[in-house]
Amino acid sequence: MNKEQIVVVNNVKYLIKNSKDLIENTLMKGNQWNNDVVLLIGLLIKKLNLKHFINIGSHIGTVALPISMYVEKVTVFEPFPPTFEHFMEHIKLNKIKNIDSYNLALGDRETKVYFPGTNHERFKNNSGGIPAITDDDIKKNRLSSNFYSKEYDSTMKKFDDLAVEKFDIMLIDAEGREYEIIKGGAKKISQNKPIIIVEIWDDKKRKFENMTTKKEDVILYMEYLGYKLSKKISDDYIFFPKNLKI
Repeated sequence: MNKEQIVVVNNVKYLIKNSKDLIENTLMKGNQWNNDVVLLIGLLIKKLNLKHFINIGSHIGTVALPISMYVEKVTVFEPFPPTFEHFMEHIKLNKIKNIDSYNLALGDRETKVYFPGTNHERFKNNSGGIPAITDDDIKKNRLSSNFYSKEYDSTMKKFDDLAVEKFDIMLIDAEGREYEIIKGGAKKISQNKPIIIVEIWDDKKRKFENMTTKKEDVILYMEYLGYKLSKKISDDYIFFPKNLKI
């Protein structure tokens, strides 16, 4: 059994529960997870005086927690219950007051979601890679749904249906669900025109997971909503509203 310990990275305290987990092991070594994206978000907040950061797929908070120190408000969504609970422990540990937290999956409809079994070899040390799986995914063998378990469940909702307003920067890291999330939030996105950073799986991975959308579909939909692709960092694509001057 792993002995829990606390580490500090960039002035944020993290409770390490599984030292073999990919993200937690990175933190144990004193390294910021997703450092390039955290630095970029921080730079944009400072340069453009941004106020409200949305983090869809927050995991244990390796982006939301450090960014909360530099922005007025953070709203996070994390669907997997054990990971959400771990994140909430971090909020308490760091005495953070400006984060609103939702144990929800986001998509283009409201439905129930499940997750792969927590002891499965593929996911037990990669908690950041756990997808939310719908009944439709199970029927069509998408998103590794052949590994699904009913050990944990959560709810999927459309971002457009939630009481979240006035946001100006958004990070989406949702294990292949990015197209559906953007589609389910198209109205709010069009109203607020936030900067959007989104992890987009490449077509090889999408095909492996039997996804119905391609990488280009996500990019084209962002363009349809009035965005231009500015740059990419690994699998993270940075989109700016076309009328934004930087």
